[in-house]
Formats: sequence, C-alpha cells, structure tokens
Amino acid sequence: MASSLADQKLGIPILDATFILMIIRLQRSIFISLFFISILGPSLHVSGQGLGGGGSSRIDGKYKFMPIPYVNYDRSMGFAVGAVPMLMFNPTEKDTLSPSSLVGGVGMYSTNKTWFAMGFGMFFLGEDNWRITTAGGVGTMYYQFYLDLIGNWIPYQSEAGFFMFRLERRIYDRLYGGISYIYADVITSTDAAAVSDSLTLHGLGFNLSMDKRDNPHYPRNGYYTSVKYNTFPEFFGNETTSQKIEVETNHYFSTRQDNDVVAARLYGGIGLGELAFSQQFIVKGKDIRGYTQGEFRGDYLLALQGEYRWNFHKRWGAVGFAGVATVFKSINESDNGKLLPGIGTGIRYVAFPENHFSVGLDVAAGLNDWGIYFQIGQAF
Repeated sequence: MASSLADQKLGIPILDATFILMIIRLQRSIFISLFFISILGPSLHVSGQGLGGGGSSRIDGKYKFMPIPYVNYDRSMGFAVGAVPMLMFNPTEKDTLSPSSLVGGVGMYSTNKTWFAMGFGMFFLGEDNWRITTAGGVGTMYYQFYLDLIGNWIPYQSEAGFFMFRLERRIYDRLYGGISYIYADVITSTDAAAVSDSLTLHGLGFNLSMDKRDNPHYPRNGYYTSVKYNTFPEFFGNETTSQKIEVETNHYFSTRQDNDVVAARLYGGIGLGELAFSQQFIVKGKDIRGYTQGEFRGDYLLALQGEYRWNFHKRWGAVGFAGVATVFKSINESDNGKLLPGIGTGIRYVAFPENHFSVGLDVAAGLNDWGIYFQIGQAF
C-alpha cells in the first residue's frame, strides 16, 4: 500500500498511489481555470465601440498610468496581496473611434504560499474594427478538491504556465467574430504521496458576439451577447479530445437620472466529448461570487445574477449583487441540480474617470462558503 493521502488529523482514509494519480489527472489544469476566473474574466472581457450615452470610452491624452494594490481572500488560498500596475493608452491620434487600449501586470502572493505573476493586454484598433486580447503567466497554486467518495478534501499543488491570444474582427454593424489560442503547461503533485503528473494543453477557440453596449469599460445601457466554442483536439497534441461551449448575455439599464446602473447576467456552459474533470465548469468568481473552495463543478453550469451599481461620488461607488447557480454531471452526484445562491456587496474606485474604468473589492457569501474578491473593471 502506498503512502496515505492525508494524515490522521485530516481523517482521510488510506488511498493507494493509483487512486491518487487518478485524482491528480482529474485536477491538473484547474490552476489555469483559476487564472482566467480571478483575473482574465472581469478585466479582459470588453469589446465594442462605446460611443453612446454611457460616456466616452477613451481617456484624454496619449496614456495614463495607474499602480493599484491587489488584495484578495478565499478559504482555500487564504489572504493574498500584490500589485496590478496598468497603463491605458490611445495607440494613434487619428483613430478617435476605438476605445482606449490597456496593458498591465499582476503579481500576487497568498498566506498558503500560492503565487503567480502575469501580464495582459487589450488592444482596440482600426476604428474598433479589430480587437486583440492576450495574456500570459506563471505560478504555483496550493489547492484542494472535495470528493464525496471519501467524504473529505484532497490537498494538492500545481505549478503552471499559460499563454492565450484572441483576435476579433467586426463582421457587420456591432457583430464581431474571432479566433483564439490557449496554451497551458501544468505539473500537479501531492506531498502526501510520491506521485505527480504533468499535462500540456493546446486549445483552439471560435466566438461570435453582438455588442450593443454604450461603453465597453462601464456600460450604462444596452446588452452584450456572445457564444464561444473551444476545442482541445488530438491533432494539437492533447491527450484527450474535448469541447466547451459558453453562452452569455449581459443587459444594462441606467437609473437615477443616468447616475446608477442595474446589470443582469445569464450564463450557460456545456462540456462535450472526453471532458477532463479539471476542465469542468466551476461555481467560482464571475458566476457566482461567494464560492471559493472549488467544491461545486460539473460538465454543465447555469448561472443567473443581478447587480446594482451605485455611483455616490465622482471617483467612488458601491455595488450590491445576488444570484444563483447550479451544475450538472458532477463527480459528486448530490451536487447535480443543487441550487447555489450567492449574495454580496462591494466598493469601487474609478481609476480612469474619462471612461469610468474602475477597480474594487467585493465580499460575498454562498452556501457554507464566502470570499473577498479583487475586481479589475466590472464583474460583468
């Protein structure tokens, strides 16, 4: 019999190395998911012209720099601190229709020794006919996974590096189409047994979006609807083939004489083919805030949420939000179809007043879980 997965104080039964290796292979690329959920989701998901009543989508002048502290807390990785330096700029003076572009970096270290460093960029070019989104980073994450089979948490660690690139082109009116590439290299292991596993992922994506927002950086009216298809084919060198389809629609309504905003979001995720468990959809972060331990995940996810954005000062605001999510085809059968509510509030600081680009902190509670979230831009 191999080494125990956990010691007696955790109360986890003795598990052999074969079972541990199976769990590691199920979990090995979740680190990449956390990168995108915690950072890329809120900060890099913008598009559109931004010429309507929501105000300008461009800063004044050629560029503006803003160094921002990073603070976060969840029950798995603990308290995290870091920095998010950002530079917003206008690539050319002749192009006055494109929203301002943005480049930045993120460095973070948490109390459980999780760390990562990454850079990201959003570029709006050619009178907003072309959009480029890119990011890359490295880090080490100490995390855990709950398994009903043994009735407890399984701790593990992942060392990872990733890179993503997305190119989009305006097709007609406010309809955009694009293609993306994702690369990830992950080594996952556990200190409780002498086993480890590595994985290299290559993903190809296609997406269509209809963007009717009046300002991509801070929409007050309109909507954004997108369909994304991502595939991890065997000819790319992936060990297994899988596909993921994501559908979302966000709607925005101005209120209180165009000072505040009511925002609503509906999201659905579908996994097809030989979807590894680590590629499943996780109830965490963007859909729905209030869950930080990665306990609820499945091949299918459905989430609905609403948010009120109160602008009580030129540079300061607050938000209140609530929503519910559910997963299906989970490894834990008791989680299938379970309603997972989340509720919370937060504070916002307007980093770039011309286009109302903001950062902030949210605190949210879920079902027997809670967390504090650092936001770059709006949650959705």
